Amino acid sequence: MNILNIHGYAGTAENTNYSILHEAGYNVISFTIDYDSCEASEVEELLSAAVKVYQIGLIVATSYGSYFANILSAKFDIPFIATNPCVDPSTSLINLSPNYVMREMRYFKKVDQDYHANWENGIFILGNDDEILDHSITKRVIGKAKTYVVSGSHRLNRESYERQFLTEVAALINDVCNPF
Repeated sequence: MNILNIHGYAGTAENTNYSILHEAGYNVISFTIDYDSCEASEVEELLSAAVKVYQIGLIVATSYGSYFANILSAKFDIPFIATNPCVDPSTSLINLSPNYVMREMRYFKKVDQDYHANWENGIFILGNDDEILDHSITKRVIGKAKTYVVSGSHRLNRESYERQFLTEVAALINDVCNPF
């Protein structure tokens, strides 16, 4: 099964989630996305095409990449796991890139209307000392979704979540490959 990894704002394709999965022997598809150079709708189109072309069965994402993971999950009925998810980029990214947020505000509003309810279908790993994201907002948005809180800041140290992350990946792959 192919796994799509989506990095966060100003992140890299070979981030910690990618490294963990790659070293564990999973087939991981990951792209470098310069969010500032393209519109969010173009990112969604690129990732939607990747889901189809690479026959993605699971999505993992970090921070702002989680926003797109939620969209793809809803559109294609694919499970997703998100580490320190950015559930509200209009709030979370405003200090990092106000111009980007202003440019994409219309997109964020439409996505929130169309895909807000899907957040409860994800699995989430949150750093208890995240200095970028307000996880009180995250918890309100993701509702009753399976959530783990681990020790760490926004850039999680792999030792703080690797075992739980791999356990959830294996369980989701098993569910997808053996649905009955």
